[in-house]
This record gives sequence, structure tokens and C-alpha cells, in this order.
Amino acid sequence: MGHRVGLLCDQLSRWPELAEMIRDGGAHTQLEELLALLAGPTNPDEQRVTELVAAIEDACARQGLPAQSRGIPSLPPGMGEGPTGHPAGWTCPLGRCSRVVLPDETEHPPTCAAARGEDTGMKPYLTNPR
Repeated sequence: MGHRVGLLCDQLSRWPELAEMIRDGGAHTQLEELLALLAGPTNPDEQRVTELVAAIEDACARQGLPAQSRGIPSLPPGMGEGPTGHPAGWTCPLGRCSRVVLPDETEHPPTCAAARGEDTGMKPYLTNPR
């Protein structure tokens, strides 16, 4: 489930207009519930998350958006061996999905679609000191 949530978060963070397309496809309520569950203080019920993601994917399909099938990469071997303090990538700040963003994918630190409040940035994965 973390993979599907990560894909959705990635797409929502890169293309905010996707939320409007989901609304137009009839799943705005499901998207709002999903994001609230992910941002909540406890681990959400996996079955409910699965149902919500399926409804959102169906809404996307109704809008003509293809399903995503690419994998979310894990940090490659050797990451974390560079100079201290330089992000090797970013991970979900909520620990709710498998999303990883590498520095060559973005010029700016990425955001998490489910994070709330002032800090919506993803959690930096810092390299290890030598």
C-alpha cells in the first residue's frame, strides 16, 4: 500500500492540478479523507487506505489519466557515503509511504501532499559522516 500512496503523493506534489482532476472525477471527498488519515497521529487502517486509493485511481481513470505502474526507487547502494550534511535524497516525513526523491529529480526540496501545517517538506536523508 505504501507504494500506491507514494505514487499518489508524488503526482499530487508535482502537479497540484491533479487534485482538481480527482475532484472532477468524483473522488474529492476520498482524497481529503485519505490525506487526513495519512497526516493523522496514528497509523491509518490499511484496508480503508486501500479503499480510498482505489476510489481515487478510479476517478483518475474516469478523467482519462492512466494508472501509474513505475516503481518508487529505494536509495541506491552507496548513498549516504558522501560529505556530511548534503541530502542524498528525501523520504516521507510522515513515514506513511515508500516515496523517495533523489536530488537529480528536483531543483528544490520536494513536498509531501499529506503533510499539514507550515512544514510540508519531505524529510532529508542525510549522508553519513566518514
